[in-house]
Amino acid sequence: MVLIAFSWDDGAVEDLKLMDLSLKYKIPGLFFIPVTNTERNVLSGENIKKIDSSGFEIGAHTYSHKYLSKLSLNEAQLEIVSGKEYLEQLLGKEVNHFCFPGGKYNSELVNITRRYFSSSRTADTGALLGKDSFLIRPAIHFYDRGKLSLLYNSVKNMSLLCPAILKNFSEDRYFDLLKKIIEALNNYKGTHRMIVWGHSWEIEQFSLWDDLNDFFLWLTKNYSSNLRNYSEILKSNNISDI
Repeated sequence: MVLIAFSWDDGAVEDLKLMDLSLKYKIPGLFFIPVTNTERNVLSGENIKKIDSSGFEIGAHTYSHKYLSKLSLNEAQLEIVSGKEYLEQLLGKEVNHFCFPGGKYNSELVNITRRYFSSSRTADTGALLGKDSFLIRPAIHFYDRGKLSLLYNSVKNMSLLCPAILKNFSEDRYFDLLKKIIEALNNYKGTHRMIVWGHSWEIEQFSLWDDLNDFFLWLTKNYSSNLRNYSEILKSNNISDI
C-alpha cells in the first residue's frame, strides 16, 4: 500500500487557486509559506488565514525566502525563527513543519531547525519516507523534470521508486509515469509513504493546471483512501521502506 501526501512551497498568490482545486477534489495538503519573497508576490496574512481555516496545514519557509546556505548561521537562524514566529502569531497556533528555500541546506542548518520544528523538508526528490521522520525527502516533484532525472534520484536514494520507474519508463508523458509509479507502489508488499511537492507559481507559469486537475481527479477515483495530510503521514506506523 502507498500513502500519499502533498506539500506546496513558496506561498505564491496562486496558492489560492491551488487551494480551490484541492478543496474540489478533497485533496489534503500543506503550504510552506514565507512572509516575503523578492522573487514573486506572496500571500497576505488574511489569505494565509483563509488557507488555514479551509483545513490545510501551514508550514514555515523562513521570513524572506533567502537561501540559508548562503547566510551566516546567525542570519539563517533569524530567518528560520522569525518566519515561524510570524505564522504562529498570525494563526494563533504552533507551526511544526519547515521547508528549506530552494532546497538549500547542510547539516548545521538541519541541526538549527531541529530546535524549532518536528520536521524539515528538502527538495531531494526520488525518495520514499523512511524511519527518519525529521529530515523529509520527497518522492516526486509535480513538474516535468524529466524521466531520467527522476530515475537518477531514485537510484541515488536507493528507494523502491527505482523499480517502479524502470518498469514504466516507456510511458511517454511524465505525469502518466507518476500515476504508474503510484500504482506500482500500491501493489508492493507493506506500507510505503511518499510526498508529492511543487509550486503553484510553477503550475501557473508552465500551464500545468489541467495536468494537476487530471491527477487530482485520478487520485480521488482510485486512491482516495490512500491520501493523508502531511502531519498524519509522518506519524504513520508499520512502514516498510527505509
